Amino acid sequence: MTGLSNAEASLLGLLSEGPMYPYQIEQEVECRSMRDWTELSMSAIYKLLISLEGRGFVRRTNEVSAQNRLRKRYEITDEGTAALCKTLEALLSVPQHTLWQVDIGTYNCDLLPKKTVLRSLKKYRKSLEDGIKCYEELHKYLEDCGCPAHRFGIATRNIFLLKGEIAWVDSYMKDLGRKE
Repeated sequence: MTGLSNAEASLLGLLSEGPMYPYQIEQEVECRSMRDWTELSMSAIYKLLISLEGRGFVRRTNEVSAQNRLRKRYEITDEGTAALCKTLEALLSVPQHTLWQVDIGTYNCDLLPKKTVLRSLKKYRKSLEDGIKCYEELHKYLEDCGCPAHRFGIATRNIFLLKGEIAWVDSYMKDLGRKE
């Protein structure tokens, strides 16, 4: 199998920036808020590194730290870079359906009183607005840090998605208000 999972692609993407220790990877995931858009957890990182090493996509170097501890440093191989590039091209080419929890609520909202549904959707809308503010702050932070332009895409895309979701929820609430 040469295809990569989303988590593997995310991890190899980090390693494409340079060799890292697992703890460094975890810090980068945390610092970049990657948990919001990847499937990388601390335990997943270690499992994925072992799997990717077995497939020849990463290379491990054992080093001894100043405290006389064994440290494992990982770097992406040429095979890993090729697999990552192939996966990135596929990810950028075809939209993937995203599962939204609100779809379950929407599908079954006839079980609730209309007042409850509308009140809940207003809370949902407020959460979307809060998310937009957060991503706008992230965008400004990335801009102030001189981050490369392609990294703005994460913040910008989510702003557009959340604005689209607000347009949907406004339309849906309007429809609910009209239909008795």
